[in-house]
Amino acid sequence: MSKTIIGAAAGLALLLAGCTSTGPDNSQPDTAISAGASHAPATINVWTFNHLPNEVAAFKSALARLHTKYPWLTVNFVPNKDDAAFAKAVAAGDPPDVFVSSAPDNVGKFCSNGTVADLGPFLSSARVNMATTFPPATLVYTKYQGKQCALPLLTDAYALYYNKKMFAAAGITTPPKTLSELAADAKKLTVKKADGSVKTFGFVSRSDYNGNRYMYTGVQSANKFYGTDGKATFGTDPKWQQLLQWDKTLDDSYGAANVQKFVGQYQPHADDASNPFLTGAAAMEYDGEWHVGEIDAAKKDLDYGVAPMPVLDSAASTYGAGLSLGTVAYLPAGSKHRQEGFFALQQLTTDTTFLNSLADTVANVPSTFAALKSWDKASDPHWKPFIDMFENPGSYYKTLSASGEEDMDTWKAFVLRYEQGKVSDLPGGLAGIAKKIDDANAQAGQ
Repeated sequence: MSKTIIGAAAGLALLLAGCTSTGPDNSQPDTAISAGASHAPATINVWTFNHLPNEVAAFKSALARLHTKYPWLTVNFVPNKDDAAFAKAVAAGDPPDVFVSSAPDNVGKFCSNGTVADLGPFLSSARVNMATTFPPATLVYTKYQGKQCALPLLTDAYALYYNKKMFAAAGITTPPKTLSELAADAKKLTVKKADGSVKTFGFVSRSDYNGNRYMYTGVQSANKFYGTDGKATFGTDPKWQQLLQWDKTLDDSYGAANVQKFVGQYQPHADDASNPFLTGAAAMEYDGEWHVGEIDAAKKDLDYGVAPMPVLDSAASTYGAGLSLGTVAYLPAGSKHRQEGFFALQQLTTDTTFLNSLADTVANVPSTFAALKSWDKASDPHWKPFIDMFENPGSYYKTLSASGEEDMDTWKAFVLRYEQGKVSDLPGGLAGIAKKIDDANAQAGQ
């Protein structure tokens, strides 16, 4: 649910850095309630980041069905809560019983400091087989150091959108598979005016436009933020240099002023009818699956295709995999109703009817094998590439860390400085940013 991810990511670091767990209530068992057993009436609090009327309605409908099926369970549903609000409630000793967050970047932080419960014992008790229930890409962003500290609740996948009419006019017959092919196609598709400004961009890769920052998290270059020793790899893995050099070379071909104008003009309209891919100002765009829903709503007759995002040439064998991350649901360690909270958490994250209904409502991808199999959009030509990518065992998000979203924010700022020509020594800069991230993780206890 990217729009909320973008909005929620900024400005939380200070509050989250100060978040400490109230500690688990060891008096409560960490076993699951049997669905067929009788149970004393209980009322629990479920918080979610969702706030749009259609999303809230989908949740309320699912929770009403849950109450009908299990009359002993009543849910007090509270929308429009972000990670900062959750951290504040935890610090005050009054967390909800379930919290649904828009993004997974703080799973590692919440898990390492004991803010949320390890769901392993509950899942084992409930006989939930994670490997056969959820695609492997979801386990990358819901586990931290072997602990299952969250469950996925819908997911996002990122791919390349391309304008079929523009491709045909330029003589391009298939979408690119490597970043070199992408750059070559982008140059064929770019139309400049006599004054040097750009009428149509082939593809803008700068990291501060839309979701482009996710192209630089490793899956497009077949490497990872952290090595097996837990240390950041930016200074030691040459693929980071190759990836950033490709990015800067492409954007420099348009001229820095033209790219700056593009970002300034279109960033506020990434998700509305003035999006450059919809208006024809860009022939290709990197975006998440929710963009299919936006195009259906704003320009249904647009003739476009969706393909896996190209990969670094040296990683060509990994083409087809992509970035996947999504909404996560926590059981707070300090919940006053941990068994009942887990019961609701399990139902929401594995109920096929609810997952498919919510996926239709917010234009996201269902997050269980069962829901994917029965989803009515599974064979749609615009949706199928996202589903194939999500189920590809090579798809992943960056490894989570004890510093939470701080590593991603630090990396994102460095990439932008490099793109803007403010980093003269790329190898030295990469080594320095790796140390900065390692220091942040060490301070967080990793």
